[in-house]
Amino acid sequence: KMASVAVGSFLVVLVGKLLVLVLERLWPSIVRPPGVQTVLTLAEEVKDLRQRHSELNHPDTFVQASKTKRKLIALEVQLERAKKDATLVSHSHNKNFLVAVLKALGPGLVVVSWWNEEVVQLSPSVLWPLARPLAFPAHKLGVVGVLPWVFICQQCVDRVVDLCSSAAQAADQLKASWNSFSTPGKVQVDVKPDSGAAPVTHE
Repeated sequence: KMASVAVGSFLVVLVGKLLVLVLERLWPSIVRPPGVQTVLTLAEEVKDLRQRHSELNHPDTFVQASKTKRKLIALEVQLERAKKDATLVSHSHNKNFLVAVLKALGPGLVVVSWWNEEVVQLSPSVLWPLARPLAFPAHKLGVVGVLPWVFICQQCVDRVVDLCSSAAQAADQLKASWNSFSTPGKVQVDVKPDSGAAPVTHE
């Protein structure tokens, strides 16, 4: 039974991690989203510019009114963009909440279901000096409980995913470098002006 608990716990952690990766791929986060304070500040500036434009909207101040109008239009566009980004921020917060649930749900169910189960049993000397925390909550020394085991599985899966991601990035960089090396640019050979010949271009 210990083997089934160990393998089942690892598979639950692995599947949960894969679901999180798929979700992050399909639902990317917002990079440096503007806060609510930014939207409020822009809205206040737009309000002030509108009032200023209405005060300057006279034949005597036509030039100043035109400059203010152009600035107002640009600021209104910026405000609308900030409002849309703020809406995306709420969606990003929803995604972050869902990611947190996926990360905790599977391991949490495993821990609750197999709380008192023994996952691995080894000699206490092999597990020293971590034999006592690995025996949590009340197993004998040399036994690994389900909670420490799930934590170990999470750390191992995270490290493997990080290594695979680093390897993929390195492969992409190597491929890009090879493509740039194997595709040389054009070299132009200049001919003296008095020769009457046009410059020759070699591939």
